[in-house]
Amino acid sequence: MDLSYFNARVRGLKGGLLDDADYEALLKLDDGRRYLESLKSTPYGPYLETAGARFTRYDDIVAEALRMNLSDTLAHLWKISPPEALPLLKAVVSAWEVYNIKAIVRGIARGVKRDEILGMIVPAGEFDRSAVKDLLSSRDLNDMVRFLDTWGSPYSKPIKAGLEGFTASGRIMDIELNIDRFIYAHLLSTIGGGRLDAELVRDSTVLRIDLQNILTLFKISGEGFTKAGAGDFFIEGGRRLKKKEFLRLAQIKKREELIESLIPAIRDPDIREALVFVDPSEVALLGEKFDEIVEKRLRRLSVTEPLSLALCASFIYAKVREVRNLRILSRSKSFSIPESETRRLLL
Repeated sequence: MDLSYFNARVRGLKGGLLDDADYEALLKLDDGRRYLESLKSTPYGPYLETAGARFTRYDDIVAEALRMNLSDTLAHLWKISPPEALPLLKAVVSAWEVYNIKAIVRGIARGVKRDEILGMIVPAGEFDRSAVKDLLSSRDLNDMVRFLDTWGSPYSKPIKAGLEGFTASGRIMDIELNIDRFIYAHLLSTIGGGRLDAELVRDSTVLRIDLQNILTLFKISGEGFTKAGAGDFFIEGGRRLKKKEFLRLAQIKKREELIESLIPAIRDPDIREALVFVDPSEVALLGEKFDEIVEKRLRRLSVTEPLSLALCASFIYAKVREVRNLRILSRSKSFSIPESETRRLLL
């Protein structure tokens, strides 16, 4: 698979990412409006102008501009990608497809206003803007499944399978877990092997499974699940955390003890480092640190294998990280968060 021209286009996009000097300048701004004006000199400028016609609060303007820019970037990559690379690119983008489908499921199940759900979503991969709007027009989850069935979407199956349990228990987690289990199994069965690009995407997917299982341990810690009950949350396909060890760790009730037990159980140095420095009271940040691990691995590969899909995959993670950082900066101006605290939150 020849990705030389595609990777040249990706390098051009990568050149538009903000650097350390840009972040330092933005950090020093103590006023939200000045922050917005400074962003207008970046590639986000046109999006800020468009969002400014719809919103009045600067924080809303920035949030919408960032969302539109990221959506357009992912759509552009999808458009310029060689057809033979699309299945592998889909595996990379699936992380955000899954995020979107879960957000829509949660929103519809809880009766959240559709505009509010839309504000949390970045259209990507299978779920472009048109598809997202169609799904958000669903009356309920059954109606949403009918949309997905009509499109032939693979996400229809796990949502449909989880509806009975959700109806009985009201637990959205059951549907979300079905989605996670399904998509990872689906990806591993379709990625293939033998070629460099397929292998690096497979390795990245396996790493994501391990990281997902670790995050799940923190979510169910102290919830009183039996080993059998905890086993329902485990996703097969990882290499760094086996099910037997997962079940043992799932019985630990306190997060501090869980972290202490996880560190020696995980041999991967990057994951262990993230666990060493995680604050038990701020486990949400661990998910962001785990995304950094995936990005770092892909970035290394993009240097050693410059003609591979690793360049595009690492760029996608870097772009998402930039958007998250700019959103953190925007909110820090809104709530007058001290610069030292903002620096700690930046990825």
